[in-house]
Amino acid sequence: MMPTLLRMLASVAAVLVMAGCGVQQYTNHTSADGYPYRHADFDYKYAWKTATTDHGVVIDGVMKNVRYAFIDSVVMTVEVLGKDGKFIARAIDFPMPQRTREGEVSHFSLQLGDVKPAAGDIFRFLVHYKGNEGGMLGNVDWISIFNTDALTGAVIRPPGKNPEEW
Repeated sequence: MMPTLLRMLASVAAVLVMAGCGVQQYTNHTSADGYPYRHADFDYKYAWKTATTDHGVVIDGVMKNVRYAFIDSVVMTVEVLGKDGKFIARAIDFPMPQRTREGEVSHFSLQLGDVKPAAGDIFRFLVHYKGNEGGMLGNVDWISIFNTDALTGAVIRPPGKNPEEW
């Protein structure tokens, strides 16, 4: 009885270790190839693509933690705003894996139902997360926001703002 139980426990432990290594490998080696749209901020680098379907627009992408020892509790919301600024639609995703260390990548996918982007429409990305600098007192609760042209993917900056200026 005991040898069988030990073998079962060893098998379960081996599967868990291999699964953990697979996730670690996956988050470290995911590239942004194949994602034509890009945005870099102080905390994340984003890359995504869009596809129009019969049911709306799908946004698939990756985001790389470039700032914190680890980030978790991530919620990504994308809103569609018309050229007049009026709200059209919203989609929410919980990028996976939820917890990433600096340099690791998570994936997101959102479906904006019954949306057909037109000239002047905007995608507003809102990313809410908890980051940690690497200590007990290093926690932050943060929201990053950026806008892109819904058709071209070009990041829209407020007038007079140059990201290279201080």
